[in-house]
Amino acid sequence: MNKNFKKKILHRSKYRGIKELDIIFERFVSKIEGEISNDELVELEQILNLPDNELLNIILKKKDPPANLKNGILKKLLQFCNARI
Repeated sequence: MNKNFKKKILHRSKYRGIKELDIIFERFVSKIEGEISNDELVELEQILNLPDNELLNIILKKKDPPANLKNGILKKLLQFCNARI
């Protein structure tokens, strides 16, 4: 995977628009950025394409994630969030 794509996705994850998501993603990405695989980057991009409110509801367990996003990186994100609560 190209370095610019990785840089773009990691940057985009830190600037969501909702401050709560900015904080969550900034901390999560800082933890995993050295070990994230190309497949996980693609999965992260799919997650970032969700509207902010929908993504926040998934993280807060108010809504189930779409079936196509029940992937490794989303599981890691949810585990990360649950460990911080």
